[in-house]
Amino acid sequence: MAVLAATRVGVVERKQRRRATTICSYWLAGRCVRNPCRFFHPLSQSPSRPASIPNKRPLAISEAHPHKPTKRSPSTSSSTSSSVRPCEYWKSGNCFYGDCCRNLHSWFCADDFSISSKLAGHKNGITGIALPQGSDKLFTGDRDGSLRVWDYRSGKCTQKFDLGTEIGCLICKDSWIFVGTVDCVKAWNFETHLDFSLSGPVGQVYALAVGQDALFGGAQNGVISVWKLSDPENPGFPLTGSLEGHTCAVTSLVVGAKRLFSGSMDHTIRIWDTCSLQCVGTLNGHSAAVMSVICWNCCLISCSMDKSIKVWSTTKEDGTVEVIYTHDEECGVLSLFGIHDANDKPILLCSCEDNSVRLYELPSFLERGRLFGKQDIRAIQTSANDEGLFFTGDWTGMLTVWKWDRDTKIEDLHKRLKV
Repeated sequence: MAVLAATRVGVVERKQRRRATTICSYWLAGRCVRNPCRFFHPLSQSPSRPASIPNKRPLAISEAHPHKPTKRSPSTSSSTSSSVRPCEYWKSGNCFYGDCCRNLHSWFCADDFSISSKLAGHKNGITGIALPQGSDKLFTGDRDGSLRVWDYRSGKCTQKFDLGTEIGCLICKDSWIFVGTVDCVKAWNFETHLDFSLSGPVGQVYALAVGQDALFGGAQNGVISVWKLSDPENPGFPLTGSLEGHTCAVTSLVVGAKRLFSGSMDHTIRIWDTCSLQCVGTLNGHSAAVMSVICWNCCLISCSMDKSIKVWSTTKEDGTVEVIYTHDEECGVLSLFGIHDANDKPILLCSCEDNSVRLYELPSFLERGRLFGKQDIRAIQTSANDEGLFFTGDWTGMLTVWKWDRDTKIEDLHKRLKV
């Protein structure tokens, strides 16, 4: 009987020891309500581990925190394999591995840019960012219909407007801010304080573009409305036409070489003559919704939910536009934006469904780094004031200001050349 009792006592002690050194999965999820808890709370002020049980072996790793500790370099690297991503527990502030965690504890992975500041204020996903040239004002809009004006140097929100309806997109031209909403485009001059409501669209306006003295707005019903830009002597934006052809919502617009390019949820890209307002071509290379189109040099670059980025160019004498390069991604691609880095190299920012933005050097598509958000990053903009800044807005409402770090070797070379 004594032996049996001793055996039972030993089993109980081993069970207590395992519980005391096993991380509580409910604590990891932020839902443990037991005090004291029979499992281990690493960061608790009063851990449930009994003082009589020495911690002589590594903590058991529960299924709620599956990644194993691996010593990593404290500095970030430009190596961006598919496994590089921020630790989900670090994001929520409860990763207990610290520098030994094998996942990234940073919002970016690169050597030539860094976070300048984070501007909090929006409560919902940011759908548009506009920075007028020569101005220190930064304009942002979100899904709740909130339009904010920021002094991005100080990080302060100076004005806030509630439009009462979802903002689908936001662009600027000179001192005019154009906001795509439901069944309407709002035009506001932040210098003269004139404002107009431009009618014509049906449904949510998801895309806006300015070019050839016209404003183009792509709506939920697939129709693109065209307004004539106002001049100081004749303020106002008269509706001059509508472009019909897409069968689903228009998601992106860009003007280049007297052509308007429109991407749509119907998987196509249409080419429009901006003078005659006629469709002169349809591109059918994508197998899912086309999310974004941009112009770069003599090429058109598009991205889609089919997990691809395509580069288009005129390849024949008759002006036929065809795909000349396809870059495959691991997930759907949400938006594209072209900028130049601190050394004036062209960079393509590619926002993906995994809450990351890839940075590719053009035309090689060499990956230069990645930046991350808590949720999808749909809005990207760069500074037109040659300050080396660019901006991203994610689906949680966080606005992040990034700054390019100039290559010191190139700086030294420029100094020597000046001497």
